[in-house]
Amino acid sequence: MIDEAAYNPKRLFILETPVTLRTTQLLLILFLSSLSPLSLADHIKINNAWIREAPPVSKVLAAFMDIDNHASDTVYIIAVESRDFGAIEMHLSKEENGVARMLPQSQLVIPAKGKLMLKPGSYHLMLFRPQKRLKKGDTAEFTFTLGNGEKFTKSIAVK
Repeated sequence: MIDEAAYNPKRLFILETPVTLRTTQLLLILFLSSLSPLSLADHIKINNAWIREAPPVSKVLAAFMDIDNHASDTVYIIAVESRDFGAIEMHLSKEENGVARMLPQSQLVIPAKGKLMLKPGSYHLMLFRPQKRLKKGDTAEFTFTLGNGEKFTKSIAVK
């Protein structure tokens, strides 16, 4: 015998199961929508970074590194900043007509799934007006700004 007060097919199959299913679906949708895709900055890895130690009176230093782009899109670094320097410029050393020149760059281009090497005699960062004497073993914090406005930081050691 079925207790009609306890057993209500309408409540059991129309409200409880669908509400539970709807609640589960809603929670799943909310969870999945909260998972943001990786930002472009998350695809950029800086390796082998170092700042060339300079004499104590030097007002200009240089930084070198490998910048790896694991994204499927080209990435542009449009600015680099640090509290440890008055200004930072992106440069390319190039020989033209037998004369070595440093050409300021408005951006650094890292190809999709590629790498850009900043090294002596090529691309590098010029670090102007150090705010303090940086010796071997010291580090400086840099903020890189990408073409899409994203920023990321990297600590770089003096060698």
